[in-house]
Amino acid sequence: MKTPQTENKAAGALRILLPHPINPVRKQPVSYLLMLFMITVLLLSHPGFAQQHTFTLEGQMANLPDGEVYLGFGTFGKMKADTAAVKDGRFKISDKVDEPCFAMLFNHDYSLKVDLYLDQGTIKVKGDLNAIYDVEVTGSPVVNEYAAYNYAQLQTRKPVQAVYEKWMAAYKAGDSAAAENYKSGFEKARNEQTDLSRKLQMDFIKNHPGSIASAWELLHYVNDHTLEESKGLFAGFTEPVQHSLQGKELADRIATLSRVQVGKAAPGFSQADTAGLSVKLADYKGKYVLLEFWASWCAPCRAESPNVLKAYDRFHDKGFTVLSVSLDNDKKKWLQAIEKDGLLWQQVSDLKGWKNDVAALYGIHAVPANFLIDPNGKIIAQDLRGEALQEKLNQLF
Repeated sequence: MKTPQTENKAAGALRILLPHPINPVRKQPVSYLLMLFMITVLLLSHPGFAQQHTFTLEGQMANLPDGEVYLGFGTFGKMKADTAAVKDGRFKISDKVDEPCFAMLFNHDYSLKVDLYLDQGTIKVKGDLNAIYDVEVTGSPVVNEYAAYNYAQLQTRKPVQAVYEKWMAAYKAGDSAAAENYKSGFEKARNEQTDLSRKLQMDFIKNHPGSIASAWELLHYVNDHTLEESKGLFAGFTEPVQHSLQGKELADRIATLSRVQVGKAAPGFSQADTAGLSVKLADYKGKYVLLEFWASWCAPCRAESPNVLKAYDRFHDKGFTVLSVSLDNDKKKWLQAIEKDGLLWQQVSDLKGWKNDVAALYGIHAVPANFLIDPNGKIIAQDLRGEALQEKLNQLF
């Protein structure tokens, strides 16, 4: 979207690039007109001048109470949100997108939650709040192909939901034997659903190399375990998909994960500790160091802290230590968590939350996460938790 800033930049760029003001009467030399044409193309191809496309989302949802619905949409790194009033189950949202992109339509309590793709033109969402897995979404070809994929994904959740409801009913009725049986059935159904969901995701990505939605799905599939496979899938995408905003985000993600693979040198950094003093990763050369990413608000991180503390106590005197990077943005809460959990090792943070510079350098999209680095500064393991951390350190020491 153009802003006053980009408009001013555009005017400034033209003033700098053009040798003299354009005279609308005097005939310009062909070479001059060609240069002007090239400048215009260059400016219009700049991200600030990307053509935006208007969409209108029209919703009709039975049993949806009057109130508001929300639409979050955009790329992974740049999301925005819209709000619309609901009256008699109907609502409408109009906005613009730079390219087809993922969106989530939801209400305040998430009883309404619909994943979809946005594109120019009219997009219709129709269904019943009491049958949320069967909502219909229609629009352009990319909207329709993603809707078909998402519908198939939702159908895999129905058996899991059915067993879960029986489990809860038995639990509330005090029937412990039945509840235990349904619990086992739920876990089995959930594991089967996870496998089927992953297969559907892979089939969609492989069968739609020319769909920008495949870039979005692959972005959520790629991790340190699937990196090589993901590189091959990305290479099979069409050039328009690879060069889209989502394609570029995916390429950046692959590049970041490649930089911190096991076997690679750990990227160096410095960040302030709790007293504001700079701490460098290079200071730990000669030791095995667990580079840990966490936050005071992260329950799984806090639950893992006793295990890390156990490892620290057992192996610290043998040449092992921990360096924790916090994704907090509230220093008081960060310091309170350190004290409460009895964390004895060095702690650093720039208090930027998810925008922590070190987290970005290491491609952290979720916490807890960690990297085990050897005395030479090489990454030798990732995401060691629980007994896996103890076993790895037992091997080393």
